[in-house]
Amino acid sequence: MQEKKIKSLRKEIDSIDDQLLELINQRTSIVDKLGILKKDSNSIVDKKREAEVISRLLNLHKGSFSRDSIVRIWREIFHTSANIQLKKNNILHSKRGVDSIKLYKGGVSKIQGIEKIIKLSSNESPFPPSEKVQEAYQRISDKLSRYPELTAESLQKAIANKHALKSDQIICGTGSDEVLIFTILTFCSPGDEVIHAQHGFEMYPILAKYAGAESVLASEIDYKINIDSIINSINDSTKIIFIANPNNPTGTYLNHIELRLLMSKVPSNIVVVIDTAYAEFADADDYDKTFSLADEYSNVLITRTFSKAYSLAGLRLGWGYASKLLINMIKKLRPPFNLPPGAIAAGIAALNDESHLKKVVSHNSSIKSWFIDELNNLGFKAYNTQANFVFVIIPDNKNQNASLINDHLLSKGIAVRYLLSYGLKNALRITLGTKEELNKTIEILKEFIRNND
Repeated sequence: MQEKKIKSLRKEIDSIDDQLLELINQRTSIVDKLGILKKDSNSIVDKKREAEVISRLLNLHKGSFSRDSIVRIWREIFHTSANIQLKKNNILHSKRGVDSIKLYKGGVSKIQGIEKIIKLSSNESPFPPSEKVQEAYQRISDKLSRYPELTAESLQKAIANKHALKSDQIICGTGSDEVLIFTILTFCSPGDEVIHAQHGFEMYPILAKYAGAESVLASEIDYKINIDSIINSINDSTKIIFIANPNNPTGTYLNHIELRLLMSKVPSNIVVVIDTAYAEFADADDYDKTFSLADEYSNVLITRTFSKAYSLAGLRLGWGYASKLLINMIKKLRPPFNLPPGAIAAGIAALNDESHLKKVVSHNSSIKSWFIDELNNLGFKAYNTQANFVFVIIPDNKNQNASLINDHLLSKGIAVRYLLSYGLKNALRITLGTKEELNKTIEILKEFIRNND
C-alpha cells in the first residue's frame, strides 16, 4: 500500500515537472524576444530588475520550500536568461560572477626607470625573516624530492602550542586567503549572499564570485563597519559574513564587546569569518586577540597569517581556527600537500622566535603615532591604526589630491597604495616601514605641498 502511494505521488511530481519545463520554455521564448530588442549589451544584466522580481516572489511564497533556494533558483534563471539574450549558449563562457571579477592588483612593487624603490604599498614587514627562520628554510633543501606533510600537522601542533588551541581545530593554507577560499566554496552556492564592509579587504567580493555568490555591502561609520548594517543585511540567502579585524585598508576595528554583540544577533547557520591578519600589531586595550569566540560559537572562523608580523609574506602561509564541526567541513576542500616543506619549517621556526616577533611589533607600536602626527601636521586626515599601515584621507583641491600625491611619490621612488580600487579616490594606505623610509616619505610630501601651495 505504501509503495503504491509513493508511486502515485511521484507521478504527480512528474506531471508538475513537465509543466515547469513547459513554462521555462515559454519564458525562454519571451527572453529571446527581449534580447532582440536590447541593442546595448550593457543593459542585458539588470540587477535592479532581478532584485525586484526576487523580492516579489519571496512575498508571494507561502510553501515550505526554503526561501534561500527560491533566491538561488531565480538568480540562476536570470543568469541563464542573460546568456540567452547575449547568445552565449554555444560560446565558451564562465560561470555566474566570474565575468565581473576585477583582478586583484595588489600594491605597486616596481616603478619604471627606478631600480631601488621604497615599497610601502603591501603592508609587508620592514624586516627580513629571523635568522632562525632562514636556517630552518634552508635545512629542507634535501627533502624537495619528497612530498611534504599531507596536512601540515607539525605546523598545526606548533600553532596550537603557541596559542593554547586544539591542533585538530586548525587548518593551514597557502596564505590565509586559501583558507578563505576553502570557506567560501564550502558554504556558498551560486546566488547565495556574502556580507562584508563597504571598504573591506578587496579580496572579499572576489572570493564571493568564486562561488557565484553575491556581495552585500555593510555600511560604515567613519570607515568602521557598522554592526547594525550587518544585522539588517542578514536574510535567508546569507551564508558568510567577512570581518577584517583590524580592517584593511582603514585600520579600524570592532572591540570585544562589539564582536560579542554582533554574534548574539547572527543566526548559528551563518559562518562569521573574523580575519585577523594584523592582530599581532593591535595594541588597543579592548581589542580581542584571543580565539574565545571560535570556542564559544560553532559558526566562527578566526584566520591569521605569517605574512605580516612574522615577515614571511613571500612564503604565503596562513591558518584558521574554528569549532571541530566547522573546521571538519572546511578541511574537506583542502587539497593534499597544500603547503610546501619550506613553508612548514619556516612557520614552526617563526613561532618559536619570540624575539623577532617582539622586534617587529615594538617597531610598529613605537613609530605609528609619530607618523600619524606628521601626516596630520601636513593637513591630511590620518586615522589611528591597529595594523602596520596608516589610512590617510587627502583633501581634494585643484593642486592637491590623492592621485597627484600618489604619482609624485612614485616619481620619487616611493610606492604607497592609492585606494581608488576600493572606491576611495581621495585616500592612500601607507605601510609603516622603517623610520628612514617614513622620514623620506614625509620630506617628499612636504616638498610636494610647498611646490603646490
